[in-house]
Amino acid sequence: MLNVIGRYDYRDPYATRGQPEDWGEELGQGLQGLRIAYSPDLGYARVDRDVAERVRAAAHKLEALGATVEEVDPGFESPLDIFNKLWFTASLAVYDGMDERNRQLLDPGMVADARRAEQWSALDLFCALRGRARLTQQLEYFNQQYHLVMTPSVAISPFELLHNVPPERDMRDWEEWAPFSYPFNLSQQPAASVPCGFTDAGLPVGFQLAGGKHDDARVLRVAHAFMEAYPARYPAVPNPYQSG
Repeated sequence: MLNVIGRYDYRDPYATRGQPEDWGEELGQGLQGLRIAYSPDLGYARVDRDVAERVRAAAHKLEALGATVEEVDPGFESPLDIFNKLWFTASLAVYDGMDERNRQLLDPGMVADARRAEQWSALDLFCALRGRARLTQQLEYFNQQYHLVMTPSVAISPFELLHNVPPERDMRDWEEWAPFSYPFNLSQQPAASVPCGFTDAGLPVGFQLAGGKHDDARVLRVAHAFMEAYPARYPAVPNPYQSG
């Protein structure tokens, strides 16, 4: 799919030149020579025990496949405020551009986030953009020492449908259970989520691999190697329609 859509197009203001001819060109090359920084929590996230244990085991498996894996944190504070300033301001732009009938169709959580941005100024937005640039600089510097950063994909086990946050947890918004996504969204670094096991309750767990800017092929290489060596084996689920 990337070989079709991952191409420069002047109509896309975010498109870049210089993509590989084949996004899968590094698949099958093995992991020897790759340095992976394994960060259990990026220094600030709270991760459920089951999730943390499965991801740590996956780090050992990557090491067994030939990569050098070191437990280390990139050394930045949570950029949640930076992300919220940008995300909520964008949500407000969408909200303001709608008539009342369409506003009624929006997700209530999205509306609440948009309304929070009404109190912010242009200076707040500029400071968030400056913070984003600094974060990108920090992560790009970190990637001069390591080829990839490994974290949990999310901090908690899956929860019930139709909820933005687990009903039994003291969380307000989804960013709190997905603290590993938005840092790399902000820095525009490619990342992939790789399945790596199940909790004691049989719920899926994944780890995230993030590369430096435009290192998509390397991210795919490591994700592919892991999934080839350790394919997901889903636990048996009783069939409620089977008698006996």
